[in-house]
Amino acid sequence: MLTDYAVHPSLATADIGKARAWYQERLGLEPAFEFPTLLAYQVDQSIFTIYETPAAGTARNTVALWRVPDLRAEMTRLRERGLVFEELELGPDQRTIDGVMTSVDVQGGVVLNAWFQDADHNWIGLVEQSDHAGEPPAGMGVGASLAASDVPRAHRWYAEKLGLEPLHVIDDEELVYRHGATHMTVYSSPSAGSAKNTVAVWRVDDLRSEVAALRPRGVVFNDYDSGELKTVDDVYTDPDDGTLSAWFTDSEANVLGLVEDHGAPIRPV
Repeated sequence: MLTDYAVHPSLATADIGKARAWYQERLGLEPAFEFPTLLAYQVDQSIFTIYETPAAGTARNTVALWRVPDLRAEMTRLRERGLVFEELELGPDQRTIDGVMTSVDVQGGVVLNAWFQDADHNWIGLVEQSDHAGEPPAGMGVGASLAASDVPRAHRWYAEKLGLEPLHVIDDEELVYRHGATHMTVYSSPSAGSAKNTVAVWRVDDLRSEVAALRPRGVVFNDYDSGELKTVDDVYTDPDDGTLSAWFTDSEANVLGLVEDHGAPIRPV
């Protein structure tokens, strides 16, 4: 089951070379794994991927959350590299001041958020938040962030179809899932469904077994037959290294992926 595997964000780019240069120049990141149309980065014990697709730039919501121990120190570092943070006003008590939004979590802890956009207009958030008492440490790093137009519906879908239960349910506005050191957030947004690219990926050991296990739960896999991208029995086989991929769409129109690496395994080290 997918509870056995980490999930990571999948970001879209129109030009893999330009994306690589931007992430190096603005964030100081170098890919841990590099392929002609895909880059994989490791941040602490998390990974995220960037892949080249015509769907780049369609997402209008936050697509990844980067958890850091000291948000203002990280912002200072990144501003020195030329990164510009967004100033936002999301409501009467939800606005950034000098790029930082301050809020309080369900246990009364202070949460700091900041946002920036990459070269392909992917929205990425920085988060500083203390661990809750009695819970395992969340770990630093980058997690997937998925938009939902109906969070209770998404809650039911992830439980029924994928067997996933959130660690936190926040006022029917946000779901927080934890898979070891990695995390995934599903949150309410009017931009739900805008992203036409794959937004999150589980890298699994036996993809066909996972597909077979998910079908009886009601997961419908996406069929593709366009150019070199052709699925057979719901599975795409990379002609270069034999890597297997399958895709499905959640209740909120987010495209999610399963991958079984047959080339260089993309895993945190």
